Amino acid sequence: MAVPRLVREPDPNLVLAAQAGDVGAMKALAACYDPGDRQLHERWVRAAAESGDPEAMYWLSDICLNHALLNKDGYEAEAADWLGRAAHAGWPEAMRVMSGARGISAQERELWLRRAAQNGDRPASVDLARWAKRRERLDDAEHWYRMAMAHRVPYACSELSSLLAGQGRLSEAEECVRPEAEAGSVAAAGQLADVLHKLGRTQEAATWRETYEHRRDEVRAPVNVPELATVAATALVTTAVVPFVQALISQAAQDAYGQARRLIRRMLHRNQQPSPAPEPAEPGGVPDGDEEPSLLIAEDPETGITLFVWSNASDEALRALSSLDMGELTARRPDQGRVRIVWHPDTGTWHLRGE
Repeated sequence: MAVPRLVREPDPNLVLAAQAGDVGAMKALAACYDPGDRQLHERWVRAAAESGDPEAMYWLSDICLNHALLNKDGYEAEAADWLGRAAHAGWPEAMRVMSGARGISAQERELWLRRAAQNGDRPASVDLARWAKRRERLDDAEHWYRMAMAHRVPYACSELSSLLAGQGRLSEAEECVRPEAEAGSVAAAGQLADVLHKLGRTQEAATWRETYEHRRDEVRAPVNVPELATVAATALVTTAVVPFVQALISQAAQDAYGQARRLIRRMLHRNQQPSPAPEPAEPGGVPDGDEEPSLLIAEDPETGITLFVWSNASDEALRALSSLDMGELTARRPDQGRVRIVWHPDTGTWHLRGE
């Protein structure tokens, strides 16, 4: 049996949660293995994709495309299929990549780019600006360049400066690109030199041209290897699951989803190793905010029930708890043994699994 190629040692709790069907755990577990490990990395990416996770669909399409390029073994069609599924499921990067797919119309190409930009894919704003510029829709191009600049998308300010300069708006072009050039951008330094030359400030233009050439010779483009998922912190706690679920349901029934999530985080923090943390937002609470999501595995040995719930559980997931009849669920357990309750975001339901 091949030895797994590890990026980091997988957390046993993640393994448990992934085997129980938790999609977030599948993605985090995949990140523990080298992307070249088709037996384990790809296995968990594929499991998450097949469970309906759009991000995993997108990365599975990339994996299949790599197989097709390296082995020419028929994976190209599967890559295209997963890419389309990811885009239709709402993954913004997949939407942007779909805009470059073979065989689609100009109208479809622009539609995918707009959907990607509107769903938060920042590079799509620059792609839309370039698309509009090629079609001489200059107001539209300027709008999307400025949107991209607001999100600090690379090359947006230098390309907008070029657009403005082409319209004779040289002072605006300089104002647009100078801050980025002074901050160290290679492309912006070159664009600023061009604008200054057109303005007749030849000595300053020559200085910026030298700066541009010096930066260009020194720069080394970093290798961008995006991670599928941050490996999550986990906590396995022993508790009476039914009362815990009832407490969550009680909070959800009052539309106090934030309170329900804080209850989950309190249990997590109580069972994780202490670490420096900001002050709680309210007495006895755990701070809300942008902390990485963690996985709580609540296990009840007496009833044989295990609940897998994330600290950033959606309102939909918490609301759906109220429809669970714990007595009925445990009575119809698949194998009369242990029961695992896992949220599946693709169907918007909690799934009951046996051992």
